[in-house]
Amino acid sequence: VIMIVMNLIKRAVKSKRLSALPLRGIKLHEYQAQKLLSSFGAPVPHGQVAFNPDEAYSVASSIKKTRGTGSVVKAQILGGGRGRGYFKENNFQKGVHLVKTPEEAKEVASKMIGKSLVTKQSGPEGMKCNSVYLVETLKIKKEMYLAFTLDRIQSAPVLVYSPEGGMAIEDVAEATPEKIFKTHIDVDNGFTEEQIDEIVKNLSLGEYRESAGQVLKSLYKCFHSKDSDMIEINPMVVDKDQGILLADSKITIDDNAVYRQPDILEIEDRSTFSKNEIIAEESHLSYIPIGGNIGCLVNGAGLAMATMDILSIHGGRPANFLDVGGGAAGDQMITAINMLCDDPTVDTIYINIFGGILRCDLLVESIIKANDIHNFSTPIVMRLNGNKSEEAKALLKGKEEQLGIHFEADFDKSAKLAVEVAKKAQKH
Repeated sequence: VIMIVMNLIKRAVKSKRLSALPLRGIKLHEYQAQKLLSSFGAPVPHGQVAFNPDEAYSVASSIKKTRGTGSVVKAQILGGGRGRGYFKENNFQKGVHLVKTPEEAKEVASKMIGKSLVTKQSGPEGMKCNSVYLVETLKIKKEMYLAFTLDRIQSAPVLVYSPEGGMAIEDVAEATPEKIFKTHIDVDNGFTEEQIDEIVKNLSLGEYRESAGQVLKSLYKCFHSKDSDMIEINPMVVDKDQGILLADSKITIDDNAVYRQPDILEIEDRSTFSKNEIIAEESHLSYIPIGGNIGCLVNGAGLAMATMDILSIHGGRPANFLDVGGGAAGDQMITAINMLCDDPTVDTIYINIFGGILRCDLLVESIIKANDIHNFSTPIVMRLNGNKSEEAKALLKGKEEQLGIHFEADFDKSAKLAVEVAKKAQKH
């Protein structure tokens, strides 16, 4: 479930808890997002992707010839914070650079492509940069923020926007929350003219009323027709010569809807997937890496979110979201357990199961089979309640020490125990 941006902001600022994290949809690189928005009539700066330094030189040359400007070279990763990041292999600072000549573009690209960009969102391992996006430089008069997402409470699309753009929206929310606005949108009919008037007023775009209205309509059309969970524009700018432009964009597509978005599936960048993400997708498991050291195996998305929250409260760092659901088969369970055991960043595994459709005894049988195959050494903290939980415990009687399993029935106590075990077993 992808929360609306406002909830993400509030939770990030107030609680720092992981339940605010959205699930992974299909993310597009900036160059892909800009091309998609342009196909819906939205105005974007002139730009082109390059996959090696020589291509970067050619693109920068073309921009200089046709647009008469230098270029902005942007590292393409599926994450934010590029402007404040650094490349792990060569310590090259920042993933966004302004260059004046094609030679500079080539040099900058050579320091980015094939390297891992470390940002606040990436974790210490960074994200691999396989391409750069070069765009014309702009004469910016004004920067704004726009984000289309879904309000699950209101069951409606919502536009979250601010006259303060070009910076982290969380910072705006914390410093000047009165500068963040939201407008709910009729699913089928889109914006009303009255809503557009209000948005234009709040963004101080009175002299650009007509073009602003067209931009909003184009963005919503893209959001609606492409089954998007999120379209974030940061910043939308007013250029001195070209008027309103979408200077940077992020788009996420609902991965439950890809069966009717074959063009999106074709351009998805799977090279950024971890080994576990690929295994999970092939096994139909809901898995998202988070970057901590406590592997989580839980049934039910709500319980999985609560599990990550309570681990965080006790000072733990969840390594992942992994929901095996209620109908997971034995092979899926074995795969899920082996995924976590094979993850070198996981120091302990916290299994939190409330048996309903999923029988606890079948889960334990899968653990025993997984150990027979894998002979894993990662300690496990296990909480089992519900359907066949007593039978499950009986199956493990006398094997707890061999399998490195610690039982605890209480939710809070089991989470605290998982954090303690992880600290003792910490490898890094």
